[in-house]
Amino acid sequence: MNPSSRLGESLAGLRVVDLTRNFAGPYCTMILGDLGADVIKIEHPAGGDDTRRWKPPLWNEESATFLAANRNKRSLTVDLNQPAGVDIVRRLAAGADVLVESFRPGSLEKRGLGYDSLRAENPRLIYCSISAYGPAGPLKDSPGYDPILQASTGMMELTGEPDGLPSRLPIGINDLGAGMWAVIGIQSSLMARQQTGQGSKVDTSLYETAAWWLNYHLAGFLGSGVLPARQGTGTTMIAPYESFPTASADIFVCVANDNLFRTFCRVLGRPELADDERFIANPLRVANRPALRQAIIAQLRQRPVDEWEALFKAESIPCTPIRTIADLAEDDQLASLGMLTPFPHAAAPDLRLVDMPVSQNGSRAAHSYPPPGLGEHTDDILAELGYSAREVAALRRTGAV
Repeated sequence: MNPSSRLGESLAGLRVVDLTRNFAGPYCTMILGDLGADVIKIEHPAGGDDTRRWKPPLWNEESATFLAANRNKRSLTVDLNQPAGVDIVRRLAAGADVLVESFRPGSLEKRGLGYDSLRAENPRLIYCSISAYGPAGPLKDSPGYDPILQASTGMMELTGEPDGLPSRLPIGINDLGAGMWAVIGIQSSLMARQQTGQGSKVDTSLYETAAWWLNYHLAGFLGSGVLPARQGTGTTMIAPYESFPTASADIFVCVANDNLFRTFCRVLGRPELADDERFIANPLRVANRPALRQAIIAQLRQRPVDEWEALFKAESIPCTPIRTIADLAEDDQLASLGMLTPFPHAAAPDLRLVDMPVSQNGSRAAHSYPPPGLGEHTDDILAELGYSAREVAALRRTGAV
């Protein structure tokens, strides 16, 4: 590998046609753009991606959700309900390396933009579909959003306090995960194409992603027949491994093995707990969690959280106070890693976005384009496809772009 190679150049020269909206698909194509691909985001002329209207939260009147998932893309407005609009996408796909779509199953096939149709014109095309439930099964044609999949797969049932109601994770975990799995499938297909010269069909879904996140819970149930239960901030398999109140605020402590537990008890001021027959090994601590938790809380309430954090970290006991998003934004660790990157935007000159959580030879993502305005690059892209200024004007008059 060239030691000067950069992560944001690894897909340079590849063209990606982005027929996605909302969050899973745009997250996938943003990653491809971060890796250097030329991503052309197709949006309807009347409003564009739904997430442009998902607000608040706002950043200078722009949807923060849209901004967070659409950097390093160019926006082309196309009405796919018009034959001229379909023709534009077919022209793009004929010269593209990758097409990513998240339409309802069968919708693009009806327009002549399905995999088989486009592959006939471009055998090297990698065609990735991101759906709610995947390409097979009784639910394959059903719509679904992230919280629906959290609820329907058991994820939501596992989230929340034991005596409370099931809770939704406050992030689009299945959207984000499906986007990442789509990238993995696309990169695998790009490697295979180097060997065969042929493209392929990639499928992933929110449902498959949710099942993947739940893999060890599902294995535990299949092996034991026991359903996992809500644990609040804790986990079913380790104790103590959860948050506790102190004299000032909550602290989260992870004591993942017996040796660490002995150290923890010493720092806590209760060394005898490590030799208590109820707590001497992790399975026993899990079984006797309520009594262990009560003993720990009695000690932790004697000091404020900052004192406990210092004492535990001095002995390499993993811990942290429960912090906020505001704390993260000002965190020295985040700044040291260079994870908040400026993407100056016409409507948000001070826009900063979280960079890719991986680096290569010290570099992170490509920083080519801020999130695009609706149709911002339409004329440029059509010119690249060979449309004349007169033809573009005609397309605009009919509303095809």
